[in-house]
Amino acid sequence: MTLSLRQLRYFVAIADSGAFARAAETLNIAQSALSHHVSEIETELGVTLLDRRPRGIMLTPAGRRLYEHAGAILSAMTKAEIDVKTFTEVAAGPVAIGLSHTAGAVSALPIMQSVGTACPDVHLTINEGLSPHLTEQVLSGALDFALVFNPSNDARLEREALLKEELFLVGRVEIIGRSHSPVAFPDIPQGAVLGLTPPTSRAIIQAQILRNQIKPSPKLEIDSLNIMRTALEAGLGCAILARSTVGADLLKNGVHARRIIGPTLTRELSLISLAEHPQTRAFTEVRKILREVVLQEAKSGRWPAEVIDQARKRPGKASSRASLRRRHGPKRTGH
Repeated sequence: MTLSLRQLRYFVAIADSGAFARAAETLNIAQSALSHHVSEIETELGVTLLDRRPRGIMLTPAGRRLYEHAGAILSAMTKAEIDVKTFTEVAAGPVAIGLSHTAGAVSALPIMQSVGTACPDVHLTINEGLSPHLTEQVLSGALDFALVFNPSNDARLEREALLKEELFLVGRVEIIGRSHSPVAFPDIPQGAVLGLTPPTSRAIIQAQILRNQIKPSPKLEIDSLNIMRTALEAGLGCAILARSTVGADLLKNGVHARRIIGPTLTRELSLISLAEHPQTRAFTEVRKILREVVLQEAKSGRWPAEVIDQARKRPGKASSRASLRRRHGPKRTGH
């Protein structure tokens, strides 16, 4: 038995609704038919996908994995249908992008303006969020691509590193000191650093060995940039952030920023997408615009970051696969 698109759509609907009854109502089919389809999939794969409970269902680990694959497959099918139906000399159709908070603050407006001018028939959706959350949305197919910091080396992703930002220790002078001189990495206040809880910490400090040397606040975990800024102003801790994230307004409210040395800390901004994403005209045009806007913002000085020289940067596995695809054409399958 081969899983069908209908079975995948049914499974996603059940997972999204959290109950067979609600999914059956949404799909306008019998609840027993839905249950039968799920049982067939579980039998075929030899795993349990749903934890059936009196008040609904929960995805098992295997179920979450299938949900990610199903979302990506269904999204790709929808985009392929739209691309074929609207294939003309102009880009058209929906494109969904994700921007980290920093990327959104600096580049969202010029991206919207550029896409609106160059691709008036594209329907653009923009999500803003933390890098780990946006990466998950790309993997699930909810986003076509995203601008994120320090993405994981996932073979399913195509990654292009664009910018490198230096990181600073940010906080009130009572916590990080009044000096404007750099602070040594070992002197970062232990137990006072906010925002270093996994998986968010990877987007800040990529090297695991360095993350392990910083003891985060044991009392406060923050997964929101706006709340982080409020906490810093209130003196509830310090944070390791880029200049573009801090902003001049925050520094005016009693918050201080110091360079970190021994070692210097940096983070990389990458443009990510699914490695096997359908290369629709809308996708390729918007991706090109997104890349050009980011690089222009950095070169103009509006984004305090270093442009990464693509000619000198050694490509990773995903980049190599993309290069092969460009030389030999898209991978073809039997369905």
